[in-house]
Amino acid sequence: MVMIEIENIKKFMAGFLGGNLFDDFLMSEGKLSMNIAYEFDGKILKEFYDTEEWEEMKTYPYVMWQEEKEKIFSLVKGKKTPLSFQFVMMLKPDLVSNILAKYNLAIREDEVAGLFINILYDRQGLKCTAGVSRKTFVLDKTLEEAWDQEVKERFLEFL
Repeated sequence: MVMIEIENIKKFMAGFLGGNLFDDFLMSEGKLSMNIAYEFDGKILKEFYDTEEWEEMKTYPYVMWQEEKEKIFSLVKGKKTPLSFQFVMMLKPDLVSNILAKYNLAIREDEVAGLFINILYDRQGLKCTAGVSRKTFVLDKTLEEAWDQEVKERFLEFL
């Protein structure tokens, strides 16, 4: 598990909330503290959609970040920065195979429960932590090492 301290917070936030930096991720959960606190559960609620809409939506267990970032941005924008926020982002499950192939890993896609990035901001700074969830326990940490490397590469321009 790698932890990266983001130095260029303004540029990162522009990519996070206004750009496409996390468009290949789902929002698993989030917390935002401003004048009040907000908590987000990224699980899609089937009851909100009619049958036809649900057939299109059920591809992923969590909401796509590219669909939610405008709503989050509307909460954050203003003269004052938030007291803190935390978002747990999950790489879209159908992109896990790309990571396995890129790093030549002999791991089956169905063994991976998720590849995550935890984004934590407080007024002291912004940190991102990589994480891997597997469906079974294994001693082999090559996937964790590969995901750490991938996250470092993605955030190189913000260091």
